Amino acid sequence: MIIIGAKGKLNIEETLEKLKKIKGISQIFDASCICGREHIEIAYERAKRAFEEGRNKCRSIEMEMLLYASCKRQIKDAMDFVGAKKHGEYAIFLDGLNEEEAIKFVKNELKLEIDENVLKPSIEKLKKFVDEKELRTVDKSFYFDLIYEKIAMVELTK
Repeated sequence: MIIIGAKGKLNIEETLEKLKKIKGISQIFDASCICGREHIEIAYERAKRAFEEGRNKCRSIEMEMLLYASCKRQIKDAMDFVGAKKHGEYAIFLDGLNEEEAIKFVKNELKLEIDENVLKPSIEKLKKFVDEKELRTVDKSFYFDLIYEKIAMVELTK
């Protein structure tokens, strides 16, 4: 599994069609809502497990990943929240390509600028998922673990 950070402008419909042509699983997220690589990795693992156990809510693992990454119950809410936007920063998940192929795909097919900094977790991103009250319940060293707790809660609420 490869996760690439990138910036630029996309035609979302064309991008989704290009992603469908890749063998394997692929998804693109709004990186302004992604708190690091582990956020996507955990969303993927949870989505994969939901399919294996027949608990999936969506028809595709890619859409199930959006649910988990967004910590939302409704697909539309998940797409609006963490789905790729027309212009901005992106977290691109590609499973089925090696790293060199993935970088070429992002640069040449999607025409995006690689920027791994967009994947870095931040308090601003975290606050899109949790409020001040929740932050006060844990030590600062565990702040980003709150995201993983929210992802786990998706299984209980869907």
